[in-house]
Amino acid sequence: MSVSRDNRPASTHSPDLDPGDFLSPSPFVQSEHPRIVSLAQDLTGPSATARDKVIRIKDWLYTEIEKRPVISVPNALETLNNKMGDCNEHAVLFAALSRASGVPAIIEAGLVYLNGRFYYHAWNAVYLDQWITVDALMDQFPADATHIRLTRGGPDSQLDLMGVIGNVSLEITEIQYD
Repeated sequence: MSVSRDNRPASTHSPDLDPGDFLSPSPFVQSEHPRIVSLAQDLTGPSATARDKVIRIKDWLYTEIEKRPVISVPNALETLNNKMGDCNEHAVLFAALSRASGVPAIIEAGLVYLNGRFYYHAWNAVYLDQWITVDALMDQFPADATHIRLTRGGPDSQLDLMGVIGNVSLEITEIQYD
């Protein structure tokens, strides 16, 4: 398999994903909770474009949520209360704030290449006329080509990775910079 980035924004090409399915809250992505809704409104304002909303939410998460490993089932409200978390907590809070702002958002998980190694990682995709990846933990919009998606959905879909973690063998054969 070859992983590359095309000339368009890093996009999740998925005609099978209906953006309307990713505006609603879920048990871990509490996008209708009053604190989530209030923060989303404060961050984005009434006249921001969908793209501006995504950038403002990403920027806030990157600067305001401490990057720290957490042993828990990630959920947006607890992450907002604790103001800390790893990639999973960033991804659920990003999804909740985006949805509360009217921007469809989904959680993606897989591998990311960092400092010469591959690591488990979670990030998001948002719908802005097409699905575009965003990584609030790494301050990337769109997320770069080092993100290799293996699953998408809510935190519960990440259980699909259990059979993959530890069984993936990857080798970097070539790196090209534009």
